[in-house]
Amino acid sequence: MPLTFTPIVPKIPADPAELAALCTEQARQIKYLQHELAQFKRMVFGQKREKFVPSVPEEQMTLDALFETAGAKIPGFAESKETITYERRKPKGHGRKPIPDDLHREKHIIDMPDAEKICACCGKEKKKIGEDVSEELEYKPAVFFVNQYIRPKYACSCSCNPDAGITAAALPPRPIDKGLAGPGLLAYIIVSKHVDHLPLYRLEQMFKRYNIAINRSTMCGWLAQIDFQFQAVYREMHRQLLENSFLIQADETRLNVLDDTVKDKCALGYLWPYVGDGKLAVFEFQDSRGRDGPTDFLKEYKGNYLLSDGYAGYNQVVEKKNLVHLMCWAHARRKFFEHKALDPPFAEHVLTLIGKLYEIEREADQKELSFTQRAELRNEKSVPMLSAVKELLTNPGHPILPKNKLAEAVAYTLNHWRQLTNFLQDGRLPLDNNLVENTIRPVALGRKNWLFAGSPEGAKRLATFYSLVATCKLNGINPYEYFVDVLPKLNGYPAKNIADLVPIQWNKNRSH
Repeated sequence: MPLTFTPIVPKIPADPAELAALCTEQARQIKYLQHELAQFKRMVFGQKREKFVPSVPEEQMTLDALFETAGAKIPGFAESKETITYERRKPKGHGRKPIPDDLHREKHIIDMPDAEKICACCGKEKKKIGEDVSEELEYKPAVFFVNQYIRPKYACSCSCNPDAGITAAALPPRPIDKGLAGPGLLAYIIVSKHVDHLPLYRLEQMFKRYNIAINRSTMCGWLAQIDFQFQAVYREMHRQLLENSFLIQADETRLNVLDDTVKDKCALGYLWPYVGDGKLAVFEFQDSRGRDGPTDFLKEYKGNYLLSDGYAGYNQVVEKKNLVHLMCWAHARRKFFEHKALDPPFAEHVLTLIGKLYEIEREADQKELSFTQRAELRNEKSVPMLSAVKELLTNPGHPILPKNKLAEAVAYTLNHWRQLTNFLQDGRLPLDNNLVENTIRPVALGRKNWLFAGSPEGAKRLATFYSLVATCKLNGINPYEYFVDVLPKLNGYPAKNIADLVPIQWNKNRSH
C-alpha cells in the first residue's frame, strides 16, 4: 500500500498585523534552523579550526572605528584614539630539514675504477683531493631479537654441602619477573597505544607479520602489571602537582567503559587531566562528571589559582579552597565564532577585539618579556581592550533576541567576566586553557581507534599512562626512551627516591 502524506497548511490570519507578525516569526525560525543546519554540516564535514579573518581592513581597526560601526560609544575613548598595529611574521620556508647528526650512518664508498684515475694528459695517477658526500634517509622495519642471559654455574669440587656449593650470577632487573617481554617491547606497546593511538588488536596483527604471536589479552596483562609498578610514580606526580604548582589547569573528557554492572551498553566515565605550571600533567578517571571529582583530587592543593572552562563542577573546590578561579577566553571566543553567521557585524567586532588580546600576548612572547613585564604590558594594553569588549557586549547598538545563540554567548561572557579577567592578576597566568586541551587531545584521538576501555580498572590504567606520556610531551622527552630506561628500575626501587623516576626529574638527572 503506497504511503500518502497530508500536507500541513498553516492557518493564515485575516488581520494584516497578525500576518506580519507570523511572517516575522517564521523568518526568524527559518534563519535559526538554517544556522543549526550549517553548524551541523560544519561539525560533520567542515574544518574544525577556528581561524577568523576580519572583514574590516587592518588600517581601519581603531577602537573608535570598530565601535562606531557597531553603533556603540566607549566612554573615555573619544579623547584619545589608539591605533592597534602588529608586525607581520614572515612565513616559514618549506626547505628540506637537515637529517639529525646522531643517526647511525652506513657508509657506502663509490670509487672510480683504477683506469679512470690516470690523467689523460700526462699519464700520471690522480691524487685524492676531497670527497663528495650525499645522504639519503633510509628505514628498516622493526626487528625482533631475543636477549639470552647465560649464567655459568659453579660448584666446589670438594665434598661440601651440595645445597650451598652451587652458585651463579644474579639476573639483571627485569620489568616483569619471569616475563617474556623486555623493556623495549613493553615500551613500544605503551607508546603505540597511548601516543600513536593503536589498539592492542592492531599490534597483535602487526606482530603476526613477523611470525611473533602475542595475544592482546597477554598485552593487557603486561600493561596491568606495569601499571601496578608505576603507581608509586603516579602518586608522587600527584603530590608534586598539588604542592609545587602555582596554577593548575583542569578539564574533562568522556570515556566509554565496559562494565559488568551495566547491561547492553557501555558505561560513561570521564578522564580529568590536571596540568600544573605547564610542566606536569596528571590524569584521573572518575565514573561521573560530578563536582566531587575535582574536589577530592585537589583537596591538598597548595596553590592559589585554578583555570578551567565554565563548567559548574569546579565551583565547589574553588569555594572550599578559596581559589582564584580563571576561565578560558578560547571558550568564550568559540561561542561567538560558531554563531557569527547570525549577526556578522556584531560577532566579527567581538572576535576582532578578542583577537587583539591574543596579539598582546604574542607581542609579549616575541619580546621574551619577564612575568613582571608581561603584567605591565597587560595593564597598559589589555585592560583598555577588555573595557572595549565589555562595553560592546553591554551595548551592542541594536537588540539581540534572547533566543539568539549570540545572546547566549554574550550572557556567558558577561556572567563569567570576573573569572575571564582574573588573568590580569599575575603575568604567569595564561589567557586560555589551550594547554590542557592539547594535553587531552590524544584521548579524543584514541577513542576513535580503541573506542572504549575494557573495564573500570583499564580506564584507571589509561589515566596512569596518559599522565606519564603527557608529562613527557610537555618536557620534550621521547616517551619510548623514558620507558625503556625506567621499566627495569621499577621493581625494588627505593621508595624514598621514587621522585627520580618522575619524567621531569628523570630528564634532569639524565642531562647531568
